[in-house]
Amino acid sequence: MTVAIIGIGLIGGSLALGLRSSGFCQRVIGIDKDEEHRRKALEMNLVEEASPSLDALTDADLVILAVPVDAIVGLLPKVLDLIRPDQVVMDVGSTKSTIMQAAGKHALRGRFVGTHPMAGTEYSGPEAALPDLFQSKCTVIVDREESDEDAMAMVEALFGALEMRIVYHASAEHDIHTAYVSHISHISSFALA
Repeated sequence: MTVAIIGIGLIGGSLALGLRSSGFCQRVIGIDKDEEHRRKALEMNLVEEASPSLDALTDADLVILAVPVDAIVGLLPKVLDLIRPDQVVMDVGSTKSTIMQAAGKHALRGRFVGTHPMAGTEYSGPEAALPDLFQSKCTVIVDREESDEDAMAMVEALFGALEMRIVYHASAEHDIHTAYVSHISHISSFALA
């Protein structure tokens, strides 16, 4: 299997390492606008190929959007326009409602699976990638009923290969829970101060 990852920073690079070491895929194509990220990703063997162009995703079985949420919202319709009906697209954005709206009523909406792996560090860039970043962590898959069964099965297999626990939520429900969890430390700090 070939996976194309758009955005080869901490999350994208860690996915590349984890997916290859688990045997989930044999080839990773990194797509990134940043020339330095592409160079480092190749140098560090995170990817077999690096490109600045979305044209490179046509060779992939699975396309992963691992860029900031605002970028995913803009990119997702373009990616869905470029894929074949047998390809699968997923994202790893931290909020889901706007991303799911971006997939909207696209003719290939069923080929897209919205996800949020609950993992990360304070570091960024390809050099921050860790092969076991996702191991034993939780991931959320949202609005599963809107994705094709085979697309869902591929994404579930991906998270299984990474040894992640999967939970399912509606996108709006996910965003509410994520907001509470991400802001509780700020609220606690403010209250203590």
